Amino acid sequence: MISKLLLLVFAALASAQLPAPSRIQPLINQLISSGPAASRLNRLTPQILESFIEPINVQIERNSYVYRQGAELRLNGHPWTASGANVYWLGLDENVIPPAGQPFYEPLNASYPTFGRITEIMNTLQTMGAHVIRSQTLGVSVGNPLSVMPALGVYNEQAFATIDWSIFQARQHGLRIVVPLTDNYDYYHGGKFNFLRFRGINIKSNDASKVDPMVLQFYTNATIVKDFKDYIEHLLTHVNPYTGLSYAEDPTIFAYETGNELGGPIFGDEYVPVEWTSEIAAYIKELAPHKLVVDGTYGLNQTHLAIPPIDIFSNHYYPPNTTKLLQDITQVESADKVYLVGEYDWTTQNPQRSSLDSFFGIIEARQNLARPVVAGDLFWSLFGRNVPDCGTFVNHTDGFTMQYGNPANSAEVNAQIRAIRQHFFRMRNRTVDGYLPCVACPGPAAEYTYS
Repeated sequence: MISKLLLLVFAALASAQLPAPSRIQPLINQLISSGPAASRLNRLTPQILESFIEPINVQIERNSYVYRQGAELRLNGHPWTASGANVYWLGLDENVIPPAGQPFYEPLNASYPTFGRITEIMNTLQTMGAHVIRSQTLGVSVGNPLSVMPALGVYNEQAFATIDWSIFQARQHGLRIVVPLTDNYDYYHGGKFNFLRFRGINIKSNDASKVDPMVLQFYTNATIVKDFKDYIEHLLTHVNPYTGLSYAEDPTIFAYETGNELGGPIFGDEYVPVEWTSEIAAYIKELAPHKLVVDGTYGLNQTHLAIPPIDIFSNHYYPPNTTKLLQDITQVESADKVYLVGEYDWTTQNPQRSSLDSFFGIIEARQNLARPVVAGDLFWSLFGRNVPDCGTFVNHTDGFTMQYGNPANSAEVNAQIRAIRQHFFRMRNRTVDGYLPCVACPGPAAEYTYS
């Protein structure tokens, strides 16, 4: 009986057109209406029958793609929101020196996070009510010995281990991922400056406000563009051993972002050519037709609004600014696309900030409209414990580190975390009180978590 049910479910999951959850109940009704166990199964209460359906519904959802319908994201025919956190270190970290003998690149303080750290942060996100993770190092990994691509055309398969585990654990915890593919800055995990150096253009971004105009070669040099596309292809065609799916196929990664805070020689200039954005976005769609594409320009470049393969536009808020948020939403609405707050400062340190309540209020109110436009928001940034050391929290020194559940948090910090958690649940049409539940360390690896 059960094996027959599972075969039907697996066949449905493997089909090109996944059945809506409402079609599962007739399958179960059919199976319990005949056979040697029929008399017993027919006496089961609706609650018990629902226990058959729930895990099947979850598996259908996990194996269905998020898609864009005009100015709204949808999943299985229903509106879907994208609030959560930036967890940039999942593929490669810079904040922990590992035990002797473990991979470590001292010049950049680079090391792989433990699987326990990754699992613990997924449990934290689930407890917080998040839907989405944005993580640079799941897609940006070039230029150092621990990278996916340490040198041009040279690939390090070991570097996929933490990326594979992160994607698998996100899937098992009911989370989706946005993955940027390069970075505007010269950070430890690599980015556009590495692609320039691979071709002999040796410039750096020591001054974040202005860099050598040769940086534009990343967008305009056909050879470098081809190098970047080759890297994208290797990344998206990698098959995750935990899922059996390539990154291009796995619905867990619902969107690829052309880059993180991309621009030209002057910080914030939005100088990312239309031609480059169009070519890269179209190439992502060619490799992964079901993936959404986020414009990775820092700011809203209005010349990009009409690029057909771009589904989502984004901006970053340091600090949160409701006036700017409303302006951004209005611009994207005019293009009938989706808007996502890709990063924002969740702290209270900037006196010029808009309150989180007012910032969230705009986003939540839009969910009641026929065309919400804004899909959600992702705070910067989340860290957890230094697993297997569950007594120590990992810190990052940019001033925006959130450590959910840290006993050392001030009342003010916990008030901000509480507001974010309640907002996440409201974005899922649920209401929770101000209690902050504890998160086990590292918590379950979620092989069979249904939530």
